[in-house]
Amino acid sequence: MFSMKKPAIILVLIVLLVFTGYLNHNLTKQALSKVSNDYQKHEEMELAEGIFLEDNNLVPTISEGDDKDDIEILDTRELKDIDEISKNAEEFIEETIVREDSLRSKNYFIEQRLSRDKLRAGLIDRLNEIVNNDNTIDEMRTEAQKKIMEIGEISEKELVVEGLIKAKGFEDVLIFLTKESAKVVVSIDELSEQDVVKILDVVITETNLEASNIKIMKKN
Repeated sequence: MFSMKKPAIILVLIVLLVFTGYLNHNLTKQALSKVSNDYQKHEEMELAEGIFLEDNNLVPTISEGDDKDDIEILDTRELKDIDEISKNAEEFIEETIVREDSLRSKNYFIEQRLSRDKLRAGLIDRLNEIVNNDNTIDEMRTEAQKKIMEIGEISEKELVVEGLIKAKGFEDVLIFLTKESAKVVVSIDELSEQDVVKILDVVITETNLEASNIKIMKKN
């Protein structure tokens, strides 16, 4: 009958334990390496996707428009005239606010107020580019700075007028002002002559515009 002495058995067990440990170490190392590679690939895909999304977000502020050509209106590389930049932006905002499909939106006042403010912010960004460009002539820089101040004043005035009109009993109101005109949209089922008089009184008092240059519309 085959038999082993106790010291020999212990030695065999030690050898087996060492071999098992070595094998387990290699298997673990391979597993960790695979996980690390998989994780790295995942990270690379996430990073690539993030860069892709960031690139897609690098669009002009007037992305709310339907006509791709309108995106060009704030491109200072093509439009060097400050008044032309501002005029095109104002026309675009005005068209968006009074457009029929916009007026039918359930969240019209929230959407159009955000759109108006975002478009204005985009215009200011473009004007700041002109101001901060070392190649800009002094006359153009001064005009751009002046236009930035005008936009700020108009935006503040719009907030004041909207608040005053709401105080007259209207649930919500959106106003778009320029130096020459005003467009007012109020939330009401029926716009009576008395309502029009209330609104005109506020707008004329705060802007000094002629009544003929003020357009009032209702949003049901």
